[in-house]
Amino acid sequence: MTMINSVLGPISPDELGKTLVHEHFVCAQVGWYATETTDPYDREEALRVNLDVCRVAKEVGIKTIMDCTTNDLPRDPLLYKALAKQSGLNIICVTGLFSEHLGASHYWVVKTWFNVDIARRMADLFIQEITKGIGKTGVKAGAIKVASGETISDYDKKVFTAAVMAQKETGVPIITHTEGPNPGLEQADWLIKEGADLSKAMIGHVSNSTDFDYQKAIADKGFYIGFDRLGFSFYTQDDVCIKNIATLCRQGYTDKIMLSQDSVNFWAGRPVPADIPKDLADAMSKTWRVDHVCRDIIPALKEAGVTDKQIETMLVDNPRRLFTGK
Repeated sequence: MTMINSVLGPISPDELGKTLVHEHFVCAQVGWYATETTDPYDREEALRVNLDVCRVAKEVGIKTIMDCTTNDLPRDPLLYKALAKQSGLNIICVTGLFSEHLGASHYWVVKTWFNVDIARRMADLFIQEITKGIGKTGVKAGAIKVASGETISDYDKKVFTAAVMAQKETGVPIITHTEGPNPGLEQADWLIKEGADLSKAMIGHVSNSTDFDYQKAIADKGFYIGFDRLGFSFYTQDDVCIKNIATLCRQGYTDKIMLSQDSVNFWAGRPVPADIPKDLADAMSKTWRVDHVCRDIIPALKEAGVTDKQIETMLVDNPRRLFTGK
């Protein structure tokens, strides 16, 4: 039987239950650590805030949360362990690297000046964090997260190639971050070219786009598609996502859809909401939260004709199959 790395150790796929596949207990932009003097990261406060987040998630029936914070973002495995122990939720964390245009790629790019095979070195890093653990934390990653901008750069391709290399050796899923309205097809094509196991791969943030045909086209290639920024109104309004999800379900794509919010529940460094227009911050805070899918999106999907069985498929069956491949 396939076993899944949770932050407290291996669990069976049947233990996942209702799963949010893309959330962040703590997040920030790359470079947040440069302001540690003026905006220090407070793990105790992060624990306090996120224990309440876990409580809210459990109230709406969530059993598992995947934290998709990559190595070059403020990933905190020790926080995840504490949250899992104290809340009773299954928590799965990732290994991986963020995109060139939003990430800390220069560390790796410099190595290419000296003909270092960075894809191989990245893959070795991912494999070690999956099979042996993340540093000295005792936590093993359960999935690989990769990202690109509106186009997939040569650097991003190296990261994606490394992810596929690591997937071939470990069997864990690959989850992507997309930026802008429709870069997912390019990501999908590169993963296919490199030989990824598509039964264990999700193109994320397709909900950034209003384009139904784009979303359907990625699913047609064999990938799971993540409507995983629900409530994040900076990109697409929920009503468009609900319409597209319901249409996909009617057309037979229920077994390709994942639901989540990409919520950030605690900020390392200066919180982003403190630096954006108040009206935008207020609008985001109303819906960009861990229980939005269960409290708001599911009732709206039901009104749009989506059945209880289809909702169970998207929240329970599909996350399980993402890990098992079947």
